Amino acid sequence: MAEALIMVVLQKITSALAEAGLQSVASKLQKQLPDMLEVNNRMRLFQSDFSIMQAFISQVDVHRCQDKVLETWLEQVRQAAHEAEDIVDEYIYLVGQRKDRDSFLKRALNQAADVNKWRQLADKAKFMEDRLKKITETKDRFDVSVVKGDNPLIYCSRHQHLSEHSYLNDDDLVGNAEELKCLAKWLSDGKKDRTIVSICGMGGLGKTTIASSIYKKAETKRMFICRAWISVSQSYRIKDLLRKIVLQLMAKNKNIPDGIDTMDCVNLVELLQRYLHGRRYLIVLDDVWSRDSWPLLDNAFVKNNNGSRIIITTRIQAVASLADPNHEMKLSLLPKEEAWTLFSRKAFSRLEDRSCPLNLKTCAERIVDKCQGLPLALVALGSLLSYKDMDEREWELFYGQLRWELSNNPELTWFASVLNLSYSDLPSYLKNCFLYCGLFPEDYQIERKRLIRLWIAEGFVENRGPETTLSDIAASYLKELVDRSLVQVVKRNEYGRPKRFQMHDLVREISLTISKKEKFATTWECPSSGSIWDGSRRVSVQTNSNLMQIARSSTQLRSIIVFAEEVSLSLFQDCYPCFRLLRVLCLRHCDIQQLPDNMPKLFNLHYLDLGYTKLKEIPRSIGKLSNLQTLYLKGHILELPSDMTMLKKLQHLLIDVGRFGTSASNKVCHLELLQTLKNIEANVSLVKNLGCLTKMRSLSIRKVLWSHNKDLWTSINKMTSLNSLSVTTADRERDVFDLADLKSLPCLEKLMLSGKLEKGAIPLVFGHFPKLKSLRLCFSGLHEDPLALLSVMFQNLGHLNLYRCYEGTRLTFRAGWFPQLRHLYLSSMNSLREVEIEDGAIRSLHRLELWSLKCLTSVPEGLVHLKSLQRLCIGSMMPDEFKVRLEGSDRWIVQHIPYIGDP
Repeated sequence: MAEALIMVVLQKITSALAEAGLQSVASKLQKQLPDMLEVNNRMRLFQSDFSIMQAFISQVDVHRCQDKVLETWLEQVRQAAHEAEDIVDEYIYLVGQRKDRDSFLKRALNQAADVNKWRQLADKAKFMEDRLKKITETKDRFDVSVVKGDNPLIYCSRHQHLSEHSYLNDDDLVGNAEELKCLAKWLSDGKKDRTIVSICGMGGLGKTTIASSIYKKAETKRMFICRAWISVSQSYRIKDLLRKIVLQLMAKNKNIPDGIDTMDCVNLVELLQRYLHGRRYLIVLDDVWSRDSWPLLDNAFVKNNNGSRIIITTRIQAVASLADPNHEMKLSLLPKEEAWTLFSRKAFSRLEDRSCPLNLKTCAERIVDKCQGLPLALVALGSLLSYKDMDEREWELFYGQLRWELSNNPELTWFASVLNLSYSDLPSYLKNCFLYCGLFPEDYQIERKRLIRLWIAEGFVENRGPETTLSDIAASYLKELVDRSLVQVVKRNEYGRPKRFQMHDLVREISLTISKKEKFATTWECPSSGSIWDGSRRVSVQTNSNLMQIARSSTQLRSIIVFAEEVSLSLFQDCYPCFRLLRVLCLRHCDIQQLPDNMPKLFNLHYLDLGYTKLKEIPRSIGKLSNLQTLYLKGHILELPSDMTMLKKLQHLLIDVGRFGTSASNKVCHLELLQTLKNIEANVSLVKNLGCLTKMRSLSIRKVLWSHNKDLWTSINKMTSLNSLSVTTADRERDVFDLADLKSLPCLEKLMLSGKLEKGAIPLVFGHFPKLKSLRLCFSGLHEDPLALLSVMFQNLGHLNLYRCYEGTRLTFRAGWFPQLRHLYLSSMNSLREVEIEDGAIRSLHRLELWSLKCLTSVPEGLVHLKSLQRLCIGSMMPDEFKVRLEGSDRWIVQHIPYIGDP
C-alpha cells in the first residue's frame, strides 16, 4: 500500500510545481517570503526521493507478509509519505491564501503571520528531508530488500499460496449444476480442435472447486489419459511452471528425461511439444493472474487436432478472455435459498437433524445475508460457527464483531487471505481507488460519475497525456476493478454502459480493515463507538452522530463524506482549523439551510457536494474556492451568484435551477475547463457564448426560445468533444427546434430533444452523429413514421425513447433495422394504432416499455419474433382492451417473454 500513497504524494507535488497560478504567486512573493522558495526547492527533492522509493517498493513480492523488518521499514515510509503530503497540501493552501488577498491592506495585516507560517513549513520540509535520508540509511543498515533467496515463495504464508481448492470440496458444490453440465459438455463435445475454456469470478466463488470436480470424474479420466493440474498463483517463474507441467505429464510413464532441472524455457517448450504432439490432453491452469506467460504456454500446448482441452480459472477478465469464443464461464453469487442450504450444511452439521434452531434463525439469516452468496464465505463462517454453542447471544456477538474476526481469528485468516490476494495483486494506481469504494455504506449502489469525480478530486488519477482526459482514465480504472472481480456492476444505463456499482459486503469489510491499518480512511457507522480518529485521512459518516468529536480529534482530514442527515453548522465554525486542507466535502441530503462563513476559506477543496440539502442560496464568497473541480447543487437553490464564475478550474457544475445573478450568464462561458453543465437556463448572452466551452462533454440546457436557435447550434458546433446533449424548449407549442446551423458532432453518444422539430421532420444533421447510442425525442410533432430514416442514420443505437413525438397511426420496424437496440420506450402517442415488427427487426431488444398509447388496443404480433426480449413493461393508461387481450387472445404472442408487468 505504501507505493499507492507515494504515488498520490508524487502527483500532488507534480501538480503543485506545475500549476501556473501557484507558481506565479510564489515567484512574486519569494523575495518577501524566502522560506517559500526553500519549501519549493525541498519539494523537488522529495519528488526525487519518493520516485526512487516507489520504484523500490513496487518490486516487493506481495507474498512477503511475514518479513517483519520489511513491514516495519514500510511503515516508516508510509508515515513519511503522509507527512510529505501535509507539507505539499499546506504549501498549496498558503499560496492560495495569498492569492486571495487582493488588497494591499489585507497583505500588510497578514504579513507577519505569513512569515511565521512559512518559516514553520520550511522547518517541517527540512525535517522531512533529513527523515528521508534516515529511512534510506535504515534500509541499507538492516539490508532491507525486495526479495531474498532464490525462491520468493518461501516468504508466502501457509494460507496465501494454497488455492481455493484447499478449502472447498465437492460437498460445497451447491447451485452450480448448470455450470458443471456446461463444462462437461465443452470437454466432451467431440470437437477436434484444441479448445481453451475459462472459469472467471471473484475469489471464493468456487472456480477451482468446479474445475476440480470435473477433473476428478471417471469419465474425464477415460477421455484424457494425459492430464495435468497446475496451480499458477501470483508468484511464479515461467521456467518452474513449464517444469511442473512436464513432471506431472510424464510422471505416469516414468520417462522423465535427464537434466530437466537445468533446461531453459526453450528446451522445456520443445520437450512439451514433442510429448503432447500425438496425445489428447487436458491441462488445468488454476488461479491465473496475468497473461504474461501465455504466449510461451500457448506455443507449448500443441494444436494437434486430437480434441485436447485447456481449462483456466482466474479472477481477471483479461485472462478469461484467452478462452475460445463462447467458452468463457462467468460465475455468479449464489441466490439466497442456495446460500442458506450451503451455510446450514456447514453450520449445523453436528446437529442430528442438521437444521437451524429457531433461536438462531434471525442471526443466522443475517450472517448468510452478509455473505451475499459467496460460497467460500458461507463455508468458512458456517464451519467456524458449527463448533460454537447454539446460543443466540454468542452468535450475535460473533456477527457484531465480524470485521475483527476476519482480521484476527486464526480460523478465518485463511479466508481473509483469499480475498486479500486480489487487493495485493492490484497495481499501485488502483489500490487507493479500490479502498475508496469501501467508504460507501454497505449495499450502497455507487454512481459511476460520482466515483470517478471523487477519485480525480483526491488526486488518485494520473495524467497520461493530452490526448485523454482524467475522466476517461478514471473510467478505465473502474473497468479494471470490475474486470478483476473486486466491484460488481449492478445497473447499466439505457445503452449498456455500467452506471452503478456495488462491493460485496465481505470484500468491503476487508477493504475497511486495510484502510484502517494504512490510515487511509475510517467509517463512522455506530453513534456509540466513542472516539474514532486513528490518524486516517478520510472519514465516512454513516449515522447521525456527534461530528464535532470527529473534527476536533483530527488535524489531517482530506475528505469528509456524510451519508447521515444531521449536521450542525457549528461543526464548520468551531472546527475550521481541522478542515483547512480538505479536498472533498460531501454533504448530500444533509439538513443544512445555509453555508458557514468560513467554508470559502477551504482553498484546497476540489469537490463540494451540497445536493438535496435545504440550501436556498449560495454566498458570493464561494468564488474563492479557486481549486474547485466539481460543484453539485441539486435541490432548492433559487439563484447562483455571479462570483461563481471565478471558479476557473471548475469542470462539473450540476444544478437544478440555473438562473445566474447579474452578468453571471456572460461569465459562465469563461470557465474554459467546464466539461459538465447540467440544467442551465438559456438566455441570449449564454447561447452566444457557450461556444467558448470547447471542453464540454455533457450539456443540459432548458427554456430555449425560437430566437436562440442560430446562436445555440453555432456554439454547440464548437464543442467537438460533446458526448451528451439535452435541450428543452421554453414552450413546446410555440418554440421550435431549427437545426439548420448544427453540424457534425463526432463524439455524441446521447441526445435528448424536447420540443417541436422544424417542419415536423427528422433533421438530416442526425446523420452526422456516427456514435449516437441513445436518442430521446419528446413533443417533436413528427408527421411521418420516423423509423426508416432513424434506422439508416443510427445503426449503433442501443436506446430509443419516443415520447409524444409522432402524430401518425402506425410505426413499422423492418427486418434488419436497429440491430443493436436493447431498450425501446413508446409513450403518449395518442393516434398510434399499430406497431408492426418484421422478423429480423430489432433482434437484440431486451426491454420494451409501452405507456399511455390510448389507441393501441391489440398486442403487436411481431413481438413473437423478438427472441431476445426479456422484459415487456406495461405502463399506466394503456387501454383496457389491450390489457385484456394481453392476458387472453394475444397471450401466445408474448408467452416467450420472461417478465411481463409493471415497469
